[in-house]
Amino acid sequence: MVQNNNLYAPPDKRKVHPIASIRSEKRHLKSTRPLSVDKSIKSIISSVSRNNIEIWINNLASFHTRHTKSRFIDQAANWLKDELEKISQANVTFHKYTESGYDLKNIVCHQKGSSDKVILVCAHYDSRMENLEDSESRAPGADDNASGVAVILEIARLISKLSLEKSIQLVFFSGEEQGLWGSKHYAQYVKDNNVNLYRLINLDMVGFSSAAEKRTLTIERDIGNAMSTNDEDSQTFGEIMEQMAINHTDLDILLGPIYDSDYMPFEALGYVVTGGYDGGAIDENTHYHSSTDEASFIDIDYIASVTKIVLATVLEEAVVSVASQS
Repeated sequence: MVQNNNLYAPPDKRKVHPIASIRSEKRHLKSTRPLSVDKSIKSIISSVSRNNIEIWINNLASFHTRHTKSRFIDQAANWLKDELEKISQANVTFHKYTESGYDLKNIVCHQKGSSDKVILVCAHYDSRMENLEDSESRAPGADDNASGVAVILEIARLISKLSLEKSIQLVFFSGEEQGLWGSKHYAQYVKDNNVNLYRLINLDMVGFSSAAEKRTLTIERDIGNAMSTNDEDSQTFGEIMEQMAINHTDLDILLGPIYDSDYMPFEALGYVVTGGYDGGAIDENTHYHSSTDEASFIDIDYIASVTKIVLATVLEEAVVSVASQS
C-alpha cells in the first residue's frame, strides 16, 4: 500500500504563488475532435441553467456554517447526496474517513463509461471564518466554495443521461479548510484501489468576478510541486480547458500554477491535475473567509460561464456519443 502521509497546512489563496500567473496568448488552438462531436458539445452546454446555479448557491449559503468541525457538516453532506440523487441517474455514495477524531464524509457521484479511465471533477463543500477554529459563527461560504459545488451539480444534471467513453466522478470534499483532509483521504483511496484516474479538475472559488470590463478565469496547472512527471500532461490539459473557454464563453483566461487546494494530494501521488479559480482572494475579494461571503456578492453569469468551460472540457475528453442526444 502506498501511503500519502503528506500533511497540508490550512489553505490560504491570499498569498501570491512564487510562480506568477501569466496571461495566455494561445488563441488559435485547434480541436482534435470531429465536428459532429463539437456540435453535440455546443448543444449540451447551451442547456446550462443559470437559475439552477443560483438556487444551489443560495441553498448552500443558507447553512449557518459548513465548518468541518460544526454540527452542520453532516447536514450539508446529506443535502448534497440527496440533491445528486434527484438530478442524476449515476451511483451516489459517501466516502467516509476519520481525521483528528472527526468522522467525516466526502460525496462521490460515479457515472460509469465504456472504459475504466476516470475524469474526476471536485470541489470542497466546507466553509470557514477568518479564525479557522471558529466553528460556531456564521460562515456562508458562497464563493468559497458553494460556487464550485454548484458548477459540479449542474454538470451532474447535464451528463446524467449521456453515453460516455470515460467514466466520470464528481466528488465533494469536506475538511479542505483544515488542511485538505477529505481530498488527502480520497486520493489515497484512489491509489489503493487502482482507480484509473486519467485527469482531475478542481474548482475552488469560481464565483467572484471583479468590476473589470473583461472577466477572467485562472486555469491552474501543475508546475513543479511533489512530482514532475505529471507537469507536461497537466499543462496540455490546461490548454484544452482554455480552448473550451475560447469556443464557448467570453471569459479571458490566465494560466497560473496550482497551489493550496484539493488537487495537491492527487498531484503528490502522480496524477494529472488542473484547476479553475476566480483569482479574487489575493487582492479583490474582501469577503474571503468571512461572514460576508454571501450569495449576494456572487456573479451567477460568471459561474455559468465557468460551468460551460468545465462541462465542455469533460465532454471533449470523455467523448460524447452523438446518438445519446436523441
